[in-house]
Amino acid sequence: MGSLGFADALSHAGVHYLAASPETMVSPGVPSNVADAIAKHPNDARAMAAAMVRDVMNQKYGIGSQIWGPAAAFDVLDLDAEHMRAIETSVRRVNDAIVAHQNDKDQIAAIRQDAACVTGMVRFSDATPDMPWHSDRPALALYDTFARDGRLDTQLRQAATDACAAVRGSIIAHKESAGFTPFGGADYSDAAGPTVHFPVKPSQIDPWAPRVSETKNRFFDETHAGAAERIIA
Repeated sequence: MGSLGFADALSHAGVHYLAASPETMVSPGVPSNVADAIAKHPNDARAMAAAMVRDVMNQKYGIGSQIWGPAAAFDVLDLDAEHMRAIETSVRRVNDAIVAHQNDKDQIAAIRQDAACVTGMVRFSDATPDMPWHSDRPALALYDTFARDGRLDTQLRQAATDACAAVRGSIIAHKESAGFTPFGGADYSDAAGPTVHFPVKPSQIDPWAPRVSETKNRFFDETHAGAAERIIA
């Protein structure tokens, strides 16, 4: 739910904000008391968002030794059209820079290594290898890794820096867990903000397609993600 592709689709449909987890949520999910946060802050989006994230991440279900929280990470994103255009433009520049280096084995190897070290979002113990979300990587963590890698050329690193800034500008509230107990204590401390589909091996390229596809969307096409993934994966 907390992916750039989904956020882009909602933005084009006229939705102003997206409150979602980038990871699978544990039933029964978002607590009903977020309605109070919405009711108390009808004219202050940031206060509303902060209260919603706080309510979700502080919520506990169950009793005794069987207690769990609903989300490993949770965000509220501003889907303002200008924000989304900035994200789209900068992400496309990253992908175009990757494609421009398709014949440079060292650059491609470095990009693949950087991406592989950013854990995908399916980190729970019952995850199966065919789940597509293994390649849904936290966009901020991914692009920040590119931006900091001195092995990569200046153009790619600058594009990644700009992508980081654009994505960060859309996040108005977030919280992550450094050890989410229901998922075996999996670390989500890098999971601020939305995810982006970035496979590093062929099995991660839309593995459920054609029954279910997370790449058949406008954002994927407009950011030239298909061309980049064919080189990296």
